[in-house]
Amino acid sequence: MTTEASFRDRVELGRRAVDDYRAAHAQLHAQNHYPQVHDDHIPLLNRMQTELKEPGFGSPDEFFSASEELNLKELGFKDKADFEAKATEADRTILEGKWR
Repeated sequence: MTTEASFRDRVELGRRAVDDYRAAHAQLHAQNHYPQVHDDHIPLLNRMQTELKEPGFGSPDEFFSASEELNLKELGFKDKADFEAKATEADRTILEGKWR
């Protein structure tokens, strides 16, 4: 069973991996367009996927689902269904401002 602390730690490690990817991706696109730009994304993506596997995420989709779950728990909801049933507009606005 995964404890809340370890779940949070796993998601935070995943968020760092995605943030690193996003920064490298932005830096890649800050340059002028060049023919092999798409090929240069592959190592960035591969590194991110490897870094997501370290805390136990099998795919980026699995990580993003866990990250959304943590966002909802941080807002005081049990899960997505609980959020959909009880969330106010203020809750939805706060969720939009959380890590994505």
